[in-house]
Amino acid sequence: IIRRSLSEIGRGGADLLGADALSLDGQRKIVLDSYMPTGFDVLGMLDHAEDYNDEDDEKLKKSPVLHVNGSMIAFPTSFFLWNVDGPKDVTLESLSLVIIRDPSVEFLFIGCNHTLPPREMNRIRREMKEKGIVVEQLDLTNAMGTFNILNGEDRRVACALVLDKTEPV
Repeated sequence: IIRRSLSEIGRGGADLLGADALSLDGQRKIVLDSYMPTGFDVLGMLDHAEDYNDEDDEKLKKSPVLHVNGSMIAFPTSFFLWNVDGPKDVTLESLSLVIIRDPSVEFLFIGCNHTLPPREMNRIRREMKEKGIVVEQLDLTNAMGTFNILNGEDRRVACALVLDKTEPV
C-alpha cells in the first residue's frame, strides 16, 4: 500500500496546510479573516508581528491582523479600500479596478449581506463575462471563505466586500 498525503499530489495549486501556502511568487498571500461593523480583518499584510514579539512584555506584542475600516477589494496578495457605502453604490464603474487588473482575474465574488440591485448586478455579470470574469454575489462570510479557498489554490480571484454603512449598527 502506497500512502500519499494531499500535499504530495501535484495539481498546480498550493498545499493549503504547507509552509508555502501563504506565498505566491515570493509575495505573501492575504487571508480575509473576519468582519465586524467597522470593517474587515486581513492576515498576511504585516510582517512586524514576529520581529517585535517579546514574551515578557505584553505591550511589545503586535498582532499580525490588519483591520481595514470600510469596504475593500481584495486580490491574492493585496487589497484596496473601496469607496462604496452600500449595495446601491456597487456598479460596473466602481469595480473597474478588477477589470484593469494584471494579471487578469478569473473570479470575482461580491460580498454583501444585502441584495444588490438586480439590474446593475445583471449589467456587471454581462460586462465581466465578456472579459472572461465569472461574478457571484454572496453574503460576506461566504465571499470571504470562498476567496480564501481559491486564493490558496492559486486561482486568479478577487473579492469585493461591501461594508453597508446605510444599515444601522
